[in-house]
Amino acid sequence: MGIKKSALELKRDLNAIAVNLESTAGEISRLAERVKDVDVVAVLHLMNQQYKDADRLRAYVDEIKSGRITRSKAE
Repeated sequence: MGIKKSALELKRDLNAIAVNLESTAGEISRLAERVKDVDVVAVLHLMNQQYKDADRLRAYVDEIKSGRITRSKAE
């Protein structure tokens, strides 16, 4: 069974996931502020990874917009 999403739907999904990743990074930060003896380096690493992943998703969206990534019909 193939994915039957248009390029527009794919772009929307990728952008929504990127927003969710950034939101999660913000939540991690807020939670870490309330926890005693939190490993700040570990928290920053988690947040950094979330932001990097969001940036990668947005780069895919840019590739879709430019036509470098396209959707074809499932076989």
